[in-house]
Amino acid sequence: MDNLFILTLLIGVAVLAFFIAPALIGYFVYRHASKHPIGQPLQWALIAALTPLYLGLAIYLFKIDQIDTKIYEENEFNKRT
Repeated sequence: MDNLFILTLLIGVAVLAFFIAPALIGYFVYRHASKHPIGQPLQWALIAALTPLYLGLAIYLFKIDQIDTKIYEENEFNKRT
């Protein structure tokens, strides 16, 4: 009985890791990219959701941080002048 429980638990974790998590990542990246000037939201959602080992999500977060930092610095510069 213990082996069946462990097997069921491992299958549940695998389903979560390989199907549900990428779908949620894609959804939230699409919503976030739609509100920021980063380009095509659907393209970023697919990259973030379908790239293995969550590298697409890391690339998106790195890119959006650069854009937000640039916008923040431009706004701060405009306030000073």
